Amino acid sequence: MTESEPADRIKRLPDSEERFRALVTATSDVVYRMSPDWSIMHHLESSDGFLSDTGEPIADWIDKYIHQTDQQTVKDAIRQAIINKSIFQLEHRVLAADGSIGWTYSVAVPLLDEKGEIIEWFGSARDVTDRKKTEEALLHSRGETEQQKRLNEIITTATPDLVYMFDLDYKFTFVNPALLTMWGKTWDEAVGKTLLENGYEPWHAEMHEREIDEVVATKKPIRGEVSFPHAVLGRRVYDYIFTPVFNAQGEVESIAGTTRDISDIKENEQRKNDFISMVSHELKTPLTSVISYVQISKKRADQSKDTIAAGMLERAGKQLSKMTRMINGFLNVSRLESGRIQIDHKPFDLAVLMKEVYEDTLATIFSHAFEFEPCPETWVNADRDKINQVFTNLISNAVKYSPTGSTVHVACEVIGGKARVSVRDEGMGINKEDLPRLFERYYRVKEAEINHISGFGIGLYLCAELVKRHGGDIWAESEPGHGSTFYFTLPVMQAGEQHEML
Repeated sequence: MTESEPADRIKRLPDSEERFRALVTATSDVVYRMSPDWSIMHHLESSDGFLSDTGEPIADWIDKYIHQTDQQTVKDAIRQAIINKSIFQLEHRVLAADGSIGWTYSVAVPLLDEKGEIIEWFGSARDVTDRKKTEEALLHSRGETEQQKRLNEIITTATPDLVYMFDLDYKFTFVNPALLTMWGKTWDEAVGKTLLENGYEPWHAEMHEREIDEVVATKKPIRGEVSFPHAVLGRRVYDYIFTPVFNAQGEVESIAGTTRDISDIKENEQRKNDFISMVSHELKTPLTSVISYVQISKKRADQSKDTIAAGMLERAGKQLSKMTRMINGFLNVSRLESGRIQIDHKPFDLAVLMKEVYEDTLATIFSHAFEFEPCPETWVNADRDKINQVFTNLISNAVKYSPTGSTVHVACEVIGGKARVSVRDEGMGINKEDLPRLFERYYRVKEAEINHISGFGIGLYLCAELVKRHGGDIWAESEPGHGSTFYFTLPVMQAGEQHEML
């Protein structure tokens, strides 16, 4: 989307309508996340029960939520938004949770990566059913300006989310009742004041001021997560999004924001992680003992030339090793999400690590052939053990999803100041709709379940999180029936940096 397009779009709207839509964008009775092409609804949460929650990602969301009369209109608006990489906004009929037909005003913002490609859509929707029922009467009894003011008041007053607007000097020009309650302030005490004046800690105020500057400079929304003390409930965790509001010339004149309390969600995740960590730790101790018993028994069976018992014990040992890897995987996920995992950055040559990975792979995996292309000397500042774990997980994944006897290809090259590692298999391949979700926690492709391939969907998630914490990227390319290639990148050190750190 060119810089002139937002201006052209805004010019077609009355100024009051523009402001109204900006406020609606920043409110959210319903929050949802969509895949880049809108084929999958990753998540939908309705705070007031207006729509039924998804519970899990779904593909048939249009039939579930959109009234048949408006389905084509919604599809056309989505298609246009994807083409222009612009904000999706539409008022349409929906199928409410109670079975009735309702109306919603829905807005979704495209979240872009560094290359300007859409990685997901973050959306919010407002129940405007009552407004639609009364709109006709309001049009007859009041002027257009008064009507818009009334609708703004209804929407921003009813929502439990925090709705607000900043001017370019970081001062609040609008706050809704929910935000005033959180602060324990009145309108007169809050509006016209800066972040610091409204009780934000200096680091917090400075962070939001930088984000406001970024929204003004890029003309794109920005999203984040932060903790903040509630006047009554104490410190809470909030998810927020800042959205630019444009004037008639297409320049950002203010920032609209919405914030949602996600403390309960975070607490539930922490309890789950603590439980997984506790169970995993409790399992490791007896498992270690069992492995020792099996190893001793196998040695005695070999000495007594009991080949049947030795074979059975060898298979048991392999299964115990698999169980150990699973438990370690759960422990790593728990540490990762609770912030207890440590990244120990030190310079090392990636080519040397690849050689070690090659030797370890040949010594432990006999079901497949391996081709490691020569890797040039490539120095990176990273956690060697963690990157070794990424290699191991990607190679194990390739072995798991490709037929016995096939070849796994591993390569490394330096492109644009980054080391790019690839692991290619000759397996079943991955469907297009699964590719965007491969690195989600606990996600498994349908073919894995159909073919009874074991796993919990945490290996690729761990790889993705470890690579991201090193400032790299990870992705996959695949076609069903033609194998898959997984890539990850790491920033390469310059020659001067190597000698300084060594």
